[in-house]
Amino acid sequence: MTTKKFSFESREFSSLEEMTDALLHEANEQIVRIDIGNVSNVNENRNYVKWRLLHLQYYFGDIIPIQIKSTYNSLWSQLYRLEHQDEYRHPYLKSLLEKIKNANV
Repeated sequence: MTTKKFSFESREFSSLEEMTDALLHEANEQIVRIDIGNVSNVNENRNYVKWRLLHLQYYFGDIIPIQIKSTYNSLWSQLYRLEHQDEYRHPYLKSLLEKIKNANV
């Protein structure tokens, strides 16, 4: 019988629950650090949060467990808020907006 391993970066976790708790906690801490100004609100710092949430999404698939769903969704909402506070634009969207602007000139 094979045991499923749960890992993120170079860390291994004994269970999905342990990994989930750790990654949600780390994501939340980073959002707080950005909010209080300890780290700047730049894409690199937001990606720290995004990669943890995406990693959990990979393990959960389409169904997020009800026990963590509100926390998980809240962290995505906070990340979205931070992106818009920084006036972040996805590179593809940015290029489309520039093309539209140049076409109207």
